[in-house]
Amino acid sequence: MTEESTSARSEQTSHEAKPVEPSSSASAQADDISSSPGGQQTPIAFRAVRGGIWLLGSSYWTLAFGFVANIFLMRLLTPQIYGEFALGMFFYSLFQLRGKLGLNFAFAQQKAVTGETVGTLFTLDVLLGLGGLLLTLAATPFLLYFGYSQAVLIVAVAMAVLAFLESFLAVFGVVLEANLHFKPVSIISSVVMPISYVPAFLLAMGDGKQYSLLAQAAAFSILGQIVGLFYILHALRPLLRLHWQYRPALAVDYLRFGATTGIGNFIAGQVTQLDNFILGTLSGTTALGYYDRAYRIAQWPALLLNAVIGRAAVFTYSQLRDDHERLQRSSTMLLWISANVATPVALALFLSAPDLVLLLFGAQWLPVVPILRILLLVSVVRPLWENLGALFIGVGQPRRIIEVSLVQLAVLAVAGLLLAYTAGAAGMAMAVVLSAVVGLLVAYSMLRRLFQLPLWDTFAGPFLAAGLTLALYWGLVRVVGSELPLWLAVAWKVAWALLGFVLFSALVQPTQFRSRLAYILRLARKQAA
Repeated sequence: MTEESTSARSEQTSHEAKPVEPSSSASAQADDISSSPGGQQTPIAFRAVRGGIWLLGSSYWTLAFGFVANIFLMRLLTPQIYGEFALGMFFYSLFQLRGKLGLNFAFAQQKAVTGETVGTLFTLDVLLGLGGLLLTLAATPFLLYFGYSQAVLIVAVAMAVLAFLESFLAVFGVVLEANLHFKPVSIISSVVMPISYVPAFLLAMGDGKQYSLLAQAAAFSILGQIVGLFYILHALRPLLRLHWQYRPALAVDYLRFGATTGIGNFIAGQVTQLDNFILGTLSGTTALGYYDRAYRIAQWPALLLNAVIGRAAVFTYSQLRDDHERLQRSSTMLLWISANVATPVALALFLSAPDLVLLLFGAQWLPVVPILRILLLVSVVRPLWENLGALFIGVGQPRRIIEVSLVQLAVLAVAGLLLAYTAGAAGMAMAVVLSAVVGLLVAYSMLRRLFQLPLWDTFAGPFLAAGLTLALYWGLVRVVGSELPLWLAVAWKVAWALLGFVLFSALVQPTQFRSRLAYILRLARKQAA
């Protein structure tokens, strides 16, 4: 699936219910799902670690392949095509229902997998998929009336159809994830993902360019369902042998439990998608195409951070929630890591942006550069906010995330309308930066009620090091010159951003930098051992 469409996919689950007393054979079948291939029960800790490794490997592979594939696609496709796809994905995510009710989080609370729990989840998921499709179809005439293009609506309707088809097999993936069996899904995604780009490239090189991105998303979904069906018939036959039943009382429990998490995720998702709607509506799909590509490139530092520390933060904070002193030290360390990883990568992209865009994507994408340079501020701020969000979850206050997201959404709506109307894509980028900064400040003010985070000591060094690196860069430009091959210009600017940042970080806060770096290296050596 494309990087855009993955953010719009959602899953389903349910709440712990009072299941019917299972028969001995049904219990044995349920046990098979959480056991090893040899039929022995696998410890939860082992399954969690093994599943995490498979998820991490799959994530790195899909990110790397998608990065390379989209470089070539951007050379073949126009900004308007990317803008139409982004706007279509907004309407799809707005009308689809499956992700808004978070049933997978509810199902994860189950202690037993029975015909009733599986049957109820299956029925709800299919009904929600159908409801999302019907809502999308019902909205189509109104969207046409308000001037949205046919290409945008084709994307929205096609993705709704794919979501409906996925709902028929989604219950099997939920059961696997609830039992920490991430390997099958990871392998299927890793294999299907590169194959799904074949139709995209065939259309991009022919006369069907406008359907290229949709073809890749459709191929990923359909191939994944086909391969998944073969896996289900081979390895998940115990689930098929259960007597599936829909139980209304259990469905109510599922919906009640999943609604809060699902709605919270929906609100947080709109913070990252409302900008597409505003800009696409006010400035058109070509401007949105440039903005969308700039936004995706600006997310590179965040993607790196999420892979490195994002998965561990919530579990770390949860373990330390009753020990405020250790919780403060751990959160401060992770915030420091976030700042010291995101800042130099963002700085490297900022300095090399004109040459990098021209080298990778071609001259048609040069209007991305000024938008990208503004959005890189978000790539530094957002990982910090997401770290604080993990801290809220870890200390048992997830509702704070919804509150902060609502504030961000309000700021984005008001500032986005004003700035996008007056300054187009660059104005929308400034509104996103403002929303991210306000969200960070609000989150920090809430956290101060729990304990103090030394933000100045944590961020003063990285930001001062970035300023010094940037200041000295302008002097180096005069020495090195600008008449260099593109690859060499990119190489030296990226190298200076990374090395210069490390150098100045070690100079402005030598004790803190050395002690924390040494601590991280000690942990890495222990983990390797």
